[in-house]
Amino acid sequence: MQSEELNNVRVQTQKVIDLVNKKKKQRDHKFLDTLLGRLKELLKSTTESSDTTGLGENSRLKGALRAYFDTDITESYDEPLVIELDKLEIMLHQIPNSK
Repeated sequence: MQSEELNNVRVQTQKVIDLVNKKKKQRDHKFLDTLLGRLKELLKSTTESSDTTGLGENSRLKGALRAYFDTDITESYDEPLVIELDKLEIMLHQIPNSK
């Protein structure tokens, strides 16, 4: 089960990275740079380890969607980046944190 969860997180993280890169082409904003860096860290950690313990807590993405809404670059609730980032945050939140 762990490897399936990890693979799902990898796929979703890559999806969000692609959307952030697309958004950066439309509008450059420091928040997008920060988000992209954190997403790349998450992708790297899921590639280097097969352990999901604490992944949700340690990803540094908690609250990213809310922070995105606090910027002036959000288009709507139906924006693909909003939808996919929300899915990723939910996935990370649902991963057990027990050791």
